[in-house]
Amino acid sequence: MKKDQTTGKHGISRREFLKGTAAGALSIAAAGVLGACASDTGATTGAAETTTGAAAEAAETTAAAAKSLYTPGTYSATAQGMGEVKVTMTFDADSITDVALDLSNETDSIGQAAGDDLKAALLKAQSADIDAISGATVTTNAVKDAAAKCIAQAKGEAVAEAAGEAAAASEDDWLGEAPDITDDMVEEEISADVLVIGCGVAGVAAVRAAAEEGAKVVAVEKASGPQCRSGEYAVINGNVQAKWGRNTWTKEQIDGIVDFHMQESCYKVKRPIISKWANNIGETFDWWVGANPDLYYAPETRSPIPDESADNYLIPIFYPLPEKYDWTKEAFPCYPTSVEFLPNQNVTFQANMQAAIDTGNVDARYGHFAEKLIMEDGRCRGAYLRNAGTGKYVKVLASGGVVLATGDYSQNEAMVRHFCPDVIDNGIVRMFTNVDVEGNMTNQGDGIRLGMWAGAAVQQAHAPMIHHMGGGADLSGVGVMGNAGFLNLDMNGRRFMNEDLPGQQLENQIELVKDRKSWQIFDANWPEQLPYMPAAHGGACYFEDITPEEAPANNATYRNYKSPYQLEAAIADGRCISADTLEELMARIYPDDKEAQETALKSVARYNQLAKDGEDLDFGKVQSRMWPLEKGPFYADQFECALLLVIIGGLESDEECHTFDENRNVIPGLYVAGNVQGSRFAAEYPITLKGVSHSMAMYYGYVAGKNAVLGV
Repeated sequence: MKKDQTTGKHGISRREFLKGTAAGALSIAAAGVLGACASDTGATTGAAETTTGAAAEAAETTAAAAKSLYTPGTYSATAQGMGEVKVTMTFDADSITDVALDLSNETDSIGQAAGDDLKAALLKAQSADIDAISGATVTTNAVKDAAAKCIAQAKGEAVAEAAGEAAAASEDDWLGEAPDITDDMVEEEISADVLVIGCGVAGVAAVRAAAEEGAKVVAVEKASGPQCRSGEYAVINGNVQAKWGRNTWTKEQIDGIVDFHMQESCYKVKRPIISKWANNIGETFDWWVGANPDLYYAPETRSPIPDESADNYLIPIFYPLPEKYDWTKEAFPCYPTSVEFLPNQNVTFQANMQAAIDTGNVDARYGHFAEKLIMEDGRCRGAYLRNAGTGKYVKVLASGGVVLATGDYSQNEAMVRHFCPDVIDNGIVRMFTNVDVEGNMTNQGDGIRLGMWAGAAVQQAHAPMIHHMGGGADLSGVGVMGNAGFLNLDMNGRRFMNEDLPGQQLENQIELVKDRKSWQIFDANWPEQLPYMPAAHGGACYFEDITPEEAPANNATYRNYKSPYQLEAAIADGRCISADTLEELMARIYPDDKEAQETALKSVARYNQLAKDGEDLDFGKVQSRMWPLEKGPFYADQFECALLLVIIGGLESDEECHTFDENRNVIPGLYVAGNVQGSRFAAEYPITLKGVSHSMAMYYGYVAGKNAVLGV
């Protein structure tokens, strides 16, 4: 009897159990039908003749149906896009006659806007094989997936799912079993020193680090090329930070940063991992940007950018700091450590991959899917890669080691439900746009499954990255006032939290209230109040009295800076509600709910009194951020659950990027970096270090690449 890969115990595997359950359910159903036929044989002759006639008619119907393409009816199915997409299709015997799409969970200006075109395409194609709508690839792929399920049902191919419990259980079998790949399925064999699976930030850093050591590296990516997004990095010390005088962090201060990270992760992470990164990231970040000699360094956050550098510049975040902000006195400090590549990190990212290729030591294989690791005598020796172009396998043997840098799993519904069920229970929309060469989302948890099939253990507490950026967001995702700590009332009109919270903790509170929504409320004094707000990720804390034409060249908008024209635009777009009186405002934000209106007015009166008394007896907000709502006009924008960016939780690891088996013994030759590297974040994403996820992925990609060369 083999060992169950899911439970770690000896016995029948989960997959075998599920197969047996499904088969059993179908056998019982079939036995029931046969039993009913047998019982009819004992009836009177007349009844037998009637049964025979009905059977003949049924046989004719069955024969006719066999000649038809579909069983007429209406069928529905769902798939994961930005959120859950539902497709309902109606069929006659030979065609799709109608299509209805529920895209309410998709981005309104992108996925939802593509609804009519997607419906028309399905009806015209009479299949799920339709072209992607430009700019809405994620939604298109989800619609195609769900439509294919509807068509399968109409063809009778989903009969086994009638045993609903078995079908639901099979969807929970997120691990499955490693594919059976033999050498006769291999079209090519490659020998290398290092194999890097995944070419995101961590993977590219690993490829370059290993290649610069002189190692022969095979780099694998299932998309058409290296993949990256956004561009924030937390960086402590180093030559880049010296440009802004931010290279003065002491050992004591760095230890404090590490300790705070441990606290935010509930001490479910490994301190040596955090400490090694914090003490070495500065030098490694200098190495990373060194691949991009044309990078422009902005003197300040809001400096104008020369036209020739508009697509390739780096800003210091919160520089200079707001005059009223002292991070050393904050309950949730946002450390002044972070920088951001704008308009994104792609130029620097691609420059690093090119630097690796320029060594002459890299064999980059795009459109290749790593499907099974090769283990010999307890050591990882390489992997089998499926070439999407040929359907055949490439066998790579790496003498030093294999680096898994495969990203997260947030578009794998079964894995999310297993590790982070609250994400699904709270209806969190998962934002991810990168797709592989076959049109599917790349973040499917490949590395976790590959590692577990090879005997690696997974960390226990994972960290969904859902940091709130404020209500009434525009198309770029910038909220009206961000998550600045103005008064916040729930949908019953009650104050429910200390509003002076970073985005991740704020999100946690929003998830606990009615409808998972609330209202951020402020008055006409907001320009004087912003400088007292914390310099936190997504929070408004700088006031600029400028017009769009007066904004810094090529650096026109940054989320922490607010001008009157931005508020006016939000009101015009319906993203913010304004009123001359509080009574009018409450009537507008709680329409048809007199009780909520009255409760809200009482909540404001209570808040105003606490602000005047100089002490928040209800929730303990600091006095410097308590202001009475007195001067009209008054404003409100709605908070709801934020988008999930990634889920950070992977294979158990250490500061050398090793992986471990279930007994916490190192698995030789198998390394991890990026979101598949566990033991770095737990419970929630710590937002006090803006960009720490990218930063740690790059740093530990560098470490993994070097260690894999030596096999240590």
